[in-house]
Amino acid sequence: MSVVYLVLPTVLILATTLAAIVPWGAPPGAGYVLQVMPYMMAHLFIARGKGFVPSPVVFLAGLAMDVASAGPLGFWALIYLFGVLVARQLAGGAATSRGGRLFGLVLAVFALTAAQVGLASLYQLQWIDWQAVLVGTALAGLVTLLIDVAWRDRRFERELNVTSRGAKSRASHV
Repeated sequence: MSVVYLVLPTVLILATTLAAIVPWGAPPGAGYVLQVMPYMMAHLFIARGKGFVPSPVVFLAGLAMDVASAGPLGFWALIYLFGVLVARQLAGGAATSRGGRLFGLVLAVFALTAAQVGLASLYQLQWIDWQAVLVGTALAGLVTLLIDVAWRDRRFERELNVTSRGAKSRASHV
């Protein structure tokens, strides 16, 4: 595994977290989409098997989201770690095909929605509006699906392979 596949997931997860924290002035429902995107980046790399996603990075991204949203500490960290657990369980077998990755993404969206609604309802001691959470998580899943489709573009894949081969050849000369 090249350096690109070790560093790229961490950098993209942290960059997505920072982008989600910035107040964009988006409508109130857009917050659900932005807050789930760091997990969706982790899901993308896990489902494709094209990188190493360290759990502490996902946990720190969740804690940063908790601090930025002034929510209970550990809420998003638990949600992200639960999502990573689901993604890793789905990563074998059928996830190697396009249909398998799509099925895994749909399952992850529903599992993440159930975890968010359950944990938030437990925290607030009342049932929360699950439709808004489902729509936001599904929109984040749609963005992830579009990124996955763009990743399948051979030029993008070729550029990543050239970069990783260049890193291997430099490492062998040292």
